[in-house]
Amino acid sequence: MIDRVFKLRLSVVLLMMLSFFLFGLTVQQNRTEQGLYFVSLEFTGAQVKVGKNSMKLFIGDRKTKAPLKDKLDIEIVPWMPSHEHGMTGQANVKEIGKGVYLVEGVNLSMPGSWEIYVRINKGKKGEDTAVFNINVK
Repeated sequence: MIDRVFKLRLSVVLLMMLSFFLFGLTVQQNRTEQGLYFVSLEFTGAQVKVGKNSMKLFIGDRKTKAPLKDKLDIEIVPWMPSHEHGMTGQANVKEIGKGVYLVEGVNLSMPGSWEIYVRINKGKKGEDTAVFNINVK
């Protein structure tokens, strides 16, 4: 019985991994560079594309991953290292609640490897940055 449950769970995990690979869904988790925060980034839509994209951010405590209750000042800075440029315009960040933020207008102008810098400022606790690598198709 235990073997059957293990095989079923393994099949589900493998199927999820395969779907992320095939459909290009982008969900990443990372700690900030100074270790102040835990950040999860999820692009909405089937894949990250050339043009305007939207994403959700979750920002939590670095140890417990519990949502931060205080409103944070967040800036999104996309950067394409191979061409040494960012995006035109500025993304709109809106707090949804419980550590979740909706980011709209992430304008990625060409396919290739991009870095998404999530700069977080929380007053006395300080400023920190999480970096996510994504591939635009």
